[in-house]
Amino acid sequence: MAPGIRAVRDHLRPFLLIQVCVLLVALAYYRWPQFAEFASGLGSIKRSGGLLFSFVATAFAGVILPELFKAVSKDPRRLGASEIAYNFMIFGANGIVVDLLYQGLGLILGQAPSVPIVAAKVAIDQALAAPFFFTPYFLFMILWRKSGFNWGRFRTGLQSNPFVGQIWPIQIVSWAYWIPALVGIYAMPGDLQFMLFLFVEAAWSLILLHVAKRHA
Repeated sequence: MAPGIRAVRDHLRPFLLIQVCVLLVALAYYRWPQFAEFASGLGSIKRSGGLLFSFVATAFAGVILPELFKAVSKDPRRLGASEIAYNFMIFGANGIVVDLLYQGLGLILGQAPSVPIVAAKVAIDQALAAPFFFTPYFLFMILWRKSGFNWGRFRTGLQSNPFVGQIWPIQIVSWAYWIPALVGIYAMPGDLQFMLFLFVEAAWSLILLHVAKRHA
């Protein structure tokens, strides 16, 4: 857990600011009908926007939103323009895969927000999809950019630090973060879930990119 703890500590101000926003969003949803209507409308846009909306929304949450929180909280660890553009594509593509995954799980398991169905979706997500696709995907893309998009340097780096060995520190942090986060999101009303996901994804981006780059 040390890499994850370091990531939160190094980005403590934007990370805490995101958590405050999550609480304020939940409070506003229950206290102000106008905000609840806004959240419902945003959820409707997501459902009708298809995979393109999933790409843009996930990329915004994983790249742009964290940088905005860094700017507001005066966090000095900012990404450069080229890194923002590259990460935007990484998170966007990941958002499409996540959307397709949950569409498939919905067809197989159903869409009812019952405890068994939610537990099954979270289990499949975290026991299969995360360690065998999502974590390797993010690590590969970060190492690929670090190597200057050169296969020779990429392979040389893996000889001294095997890929599988680099996955687990990130995956352990991922489980510690996403399992309770997903349970918390699914415990919320359906209209509120997507808005909360944006903030949760932004906080995860701070941890993921920090851990992956330091470990690499």
